[in-house]
Amino acid sequence: MGMNHHTADLSVRDRASVRTKEIGRRLAEVLDMEGVAEALLLSTCNRSELYVVTRNGSSSTIQETFAKAHHVRLDEVHSHLYTHHDLDAVRHLCAVASGIDSMVVGEHEIMSQLKQALGLGMEAGAVKTTLGRLANKALAAGKRVRTETKLGEGFVSVASVAVNLAERVFGDLSDARLLLLGAGQNSELIAERLAEAGARSVIVSNRNYDRAQDLAGRFDGQAVRFDDFPRELGKADIIIASTNAPHPMITADQVRTVLRGRPRHPMFVIDLAVPRNVDPEVGEIKGVHLYDLDGLNRFLQKTWEERSSEVPRAQAIVEQEARDFIIWMKSREIVPLTLAILDQAEGLRATEMESFLDETSNLTTKQERAVERLTKKLVHSLLHHPLEQLRELACTAQGAHNVEIIKALFDIEGELDMDLGGVAHSHAEDASDTEDDDTAAKAG
Repeated sequence: MGMNHHTADLSVRDRASVRTKEIGRRLAEVLDMEGVAEALLLSTCNRSELYVVTRNGSSSTIQETFAKAHHVRLDEVHSHLYTHHDLDAVRHLCAVASGIDSMVVGEHEIMSQLKQALGLGMEAGAVKTTLGRLANKALAAGKRVRTETKLGEGFVSVASVAVNLAERVFGDLSDARLLLLGAGQNSELIAERLAEAGARSVIVSNRNYDRAQDLAGRFDGQAVRFDDFPRELGKADIIIASTNAPHPMITADQVRTVLRGRPRHPMFVIDLAVPRNVDPEVGEIKGVHLYDLDGLNRFLQKTWEERSSEVPRAQAIVEQEARDFIIWMKSREIVPLTLAILDQAEGLRATEMESFLDETSNLTTKQERAVERLTKKLVHSLLHHPLEQLRELACTAQGAHNVEIIKALFDIEGELDMDLGGVAHSHAEDASDTEDDDTAAKAG
């Protein structure tokens, strides 16, 4: 369940954004909700999404789960939310990782953002076998799309368009003075591209001063204490803001004040933060060129036509990877039935073997062991193909019906520890498969 640039504008996404350092705590809160077995929180500039594996009988609605994870009231975001279940949920995450669902189709940053979300989820103990496998499958789909199609060519990142826009404003960037407010990944990428384009003077201000020094060192720049950054505003030509502050760090009054000392000299400001670091009123000041994420992404959309022909190929890759994941989940679900059939066969074999030995008194121990091996081999050989067919039949749209037929065919009675009612269910267990076996789960 989630919201993105398709369903909510930046002001709504601001309210639902989750800072990186808070994700672990938010996931812990979600896991405390009744029926939630696993959770993955993906919060970026353009989307806030929560992927969960829920146990059967969960009393919490998925919308309520989203609201709790993002510390918002449900009535504030309900009209902006979308929800996907089962195969649709798997397909959606694969599409997200592939850049198909991005505001700038084909952009690359989402891959690293998903990797980070996966790492934070695992660290919090919220991502276990099912969502861990799903996230890695989505990353595999994203890698295939970018290597097997041309979807990622051209202007497909904030960094590439930021440099292009800066060159439009200043022309030659060799004299441009760059201020990085915050040392996030996106601002680092833009700084790299600006340096490649000729920018030489870089100042970095970050709450973690050591991090500011490290990043400034990469560009032979200068680090300043976070509280001192306002003094650098008047010297900066290009400002990139990307802090986790919950309120604007740069106000219109600050910018008006510093511009009085530099008339007719433009200022180029990029606000990468959600919530925004720069007061939107700054963009109304003469001589200031302000772009927030929505503004940058609208510019990038212009390159969409050049890549749109690649979307069908990318979608085919996403579909294949998503269905492969469903097959894996179904394969795990039919394990109880497979074991029941094998146990039944072994019971019959053992009974017949015991009767045979009772009726045969002149076999040596070596001969008895040979007969034992032979009967076991026969049982497994006879069942090998039927069990392979069982796996395939269980993965079809009629999987639940097919399983019931197979249970009747083998005279397997009673409820087994599995759930085949939806397209994608699984046992919610952790990476070491230590969760209770009676926890049937549904991926959504």
